[in-house]
Amino acid sequence: MRPTGLRAVVAMFTLAGGLALASPAAHAAGPRAVAGTPPVVTTYPGNGIDDPVGITAGPDGALWFTNDGDDKIGRITTGGQVTDFSGKGINNPQSITAGADGALWFTNYTGNSIGKITTSGQVTIYTAKGVVDPGQITAGPGNTLWFLNGDKSIGEITTSGTITLFTGADIVGPAGITEGPDGAMWYTNSGSNSIGRITTSGAMTEFTHSGIDDPAGITAGSDGNLWFTNLVGKDIGQVTPSGQVTMVTLQALVKPSWIINGPDGDLWFVNSNALAQVPIGGKAVYYRNSKIDIPEGIAAGPDGVWYTNYADNTIARITTSGTITVFHGNGFTSPFGITSGPNGNLWFTTTGNPNEIGDMTTSGQVITHQGKAIDEPNGITAGPDGALWFTNDGDNTIARMTKAGNLTSYTNPGIAQPEGITAGPDGALWFTNDGSGTIGRITTSGAVTIHKSSLIKNPQGIVSGPDGALWFATANGIGEITTSGTVTMHKNGSKAGANEYDYITAGPDGNLWFTSSGSNRIGKMTPSGTFTFYTANSVNGPEGIAAGPDGALWFTNQFGKSIGRVTTSGTVTAYMSPAISFPLGITAGSDGALWFTNFGNDSLGRITTPAGG
Repeated sequence: MRPTGLRAVVAMFTLAGGLALASPAAHAAGPRAVAGTPPVVTTYPGNGIDDPVGITAGPDGALWFTNDGDDKIGRITTGGQVTDFSGKGINNPQSITAGADGALWFTNYTGNSIGKITTSGQVTIYTAKGVVDPGQITAGPGNTLWFLNGDKSIGEITTSGTITLFTGADIVGPAGITEGPDGAMWYTNSGSNSIGRITTSGAMTEFTHSGIDDPAGITAGSDGNLWFTNLVGKDIGQVTPSGQVTMVTLQALVKPSWIINGPDGDLWFVNSNALAQVPIGGKAVYYRNSKIDIPEGIAAGPDGVWYTNYADNTIARITTSGTITVFHGNGFTSPFGITSGPNGNLWFTTTGNPNEIGDMTTSGQVITHQGKAIDEPNGITAGPDGALWFTNDGDNTIARMTKAGNLTSYTNPGIAQPEGITAGPDGALWFTNDGSGTIGRITTSGAVTIHKSSLIKNPQGIVSGPDGALWFATANGIGEITTSGTVTMHKNGSKAGANEYDYITAGPDGNLWFTSSGSNRIGKMTPSGTFTFYTANSVNGPEGIAAGPDGALWFTNQFGKSIGRVTTSGTVTAYMSPAISFPLGITAGSDGALWFTNFGNDSLGRITTPAGG
């Protein structure tokens, strides 16, 4: 999609959100008001993740994390559904781990306490004299949890809530702690550049080595040894249960911190603003991209490695092969095209930085996907193969994404600034090339055919018509192309600007309906080429258009900050809300509502159909 005057207009809009009853906007005399209850507009920027820090796999198959920003504990399913839990006593929660009792245990840094939350959300807080600024917590032998104290002590708490503190000269600035293969607890001493070991009875041993330099995280490796990171230097360390220390030099290390034993048996750790994967005895692989933004916690999940992005308020998963998926509390930018996907979710394109393909449930849970095959994506549609297909205006490609997020892009010299895309009656995908004035066809296996005609000028939207042909909107009329490539152009007179149309859809009345943003009109055309136009004061820069489940046509008013509705007999109504900001794409959702992209405030909107309308 190409919004009219986009770059000049975007700065005029500020972020709006929330829930509001939409009210009909004023319109010119002539069109009649729609009877019944006005629809409800809701925007979904997402929520639930606020400065996340610690993360761990829960006994319920979900991941649990701490929200330092709003004093809550979060739960996220492997599909990305976020639930927040609050409770008295949750105060700057930091580290979190699963206990032997089936609950999640966490530390409250400012609250000087240890918290427990059941998988149903019941919170209990435990305090004791000497618990000060607690940091990392981990499960220990039996029914115990072990945690580090900011006052140079190590704490043990049983699942019944009994706290014991251990102090000693061997504890100097403890940073990370883990259970070792020998049944003891192992920890890093950042203050004394050493690795410590403490038995369940409190006996301590300290191990030193010239290569240990500000150690941070520590974990039990798949090889039966302990592995730790150095915040300073180019090494990670290995220590055997007997205390023998070996340093392993790795290139590209930058302040590595928390480390875990991954589900693949490799070591995974946070490396400044990157993630690192190190097979034991192998070469490190580093992952750096915009999906990794000041990562804090890291945990082995049931389907990969999960981590928290403190800077952009997201939770992310990286598979053991390096594919990253980000789960937003919010964060997608400049959404454009939108379609209802084969999984019943809303799929949309974003042109902000970074470019993404989004997948959102009808309850508002968002997953976004990034990849080299996503470059200024515009139009998007569900393909006959169960995948999503979209146009890349940035690199002149057509791309395919599976529901699992696997990407493939297809190139052809004839693809030039592709815009709209739709599934054709012949089992292929059809798209418009705004840059070359052509119509393209691509099979689900990736074979591209380009259809040229001197009749076509700046084609935009495209749809499969009621007559088995493809219909598209252009700067010089409504075009029709058969599956064999024959082009016919339909015009409404010869006056300049009279035939400049944007997006098009098949109506429930067997006609083609389209928008004209330049003339602020909604158009209807019969398959034989008869035009009818509908105008109203409330039609202001119409862009996307879709057939609604109520038998009417719905469209976005990019400049009017409203969603419009026109019946097949021509009654126009517009619905305004503070939640609507520069709307562009629109589609019917699987839930019986209309969904649209809000380019102006980086959100998706949902509008119900009016009762009695």
